[in-house]
Amino acid sequence: MCGCNKKIVDLSHIKIYTIMAKYKAKLSSGATYKGDFKIIWASASQEELAYAYEDLGLTDFIEKLSTTTTKDEPKKTTKKKKSAKDTTGSEE
Repeated sequence: MCGCNKKIVDLSHIKIYTIMAKYKAKLSSGATYKGDFKIIWASASQEELAYAYEDLGLTDFIEKLSTTTTKDEPKKTTKKKKSAKDTTGSEE
C-alpha cells in the first residue's frame, strides 16, 4: 500500500538496452529531474542514460548510438575514388 512498486527499475531491460546500444549525453554539465529521478550529466553511467532515454523519454538530452545492426537499418556505403588513370583513359 505504500506505492513502492512504482519506483522499481527493471534491471533486465536496462541490461538489454546497454548491450544493444551506447548512450551519450548531449549536455556536459548540470542536472535534470524527471519525477523522483535525477541525472547528473557529467557523471551519468550508461545504465542511468539508458533508463533516462528508454523509460523516461529524455531523448532531447541523450543520443543513442546503436551497436548492433538490424535488417531495417540501411547499410553504410563508401564511395571509391577514381584514380587519375581511370578518368583520363589508358595510354597505349
